[in-house]
Amino acid sequence: MITVSIKQLVSAIEEADVFNLPDMSEGTTYLYDNLYNKLSRNIGVRLSELNFNAFGLNDVYAMRELYTDVLEHNENKAGGITRALRSLPPATTSTVFV
Repeated sequence: MITVSIKQLVSAIEEADVFNLPDMSEGTTYLYDNLYNKLSRNIGVRLSELNFNAFGLNDVYAMRELYTDVLEHNENKAGGITRALRSLPPATTSTVFV
């Protein structure tokens, strides 16, 4: 049976490095903020809301690479950890008070 120490888990989470996005060009940042970030949170985006002059084709390619190399990779890792923790059966313990 697998057991997880909540104290150790919380400690490991607190010690983990903060996730930071890599440096992006102005156009890629625009796409991330106004398209990806909204769509990933199920917020609708209308084409009329986008300023197509704010980014170029290279920014679209950079956003695709950012997604596949960083965002999707981290999402898959987080999903795996979440699934593993959710599949653990709950365990009860007795605490002795002195």
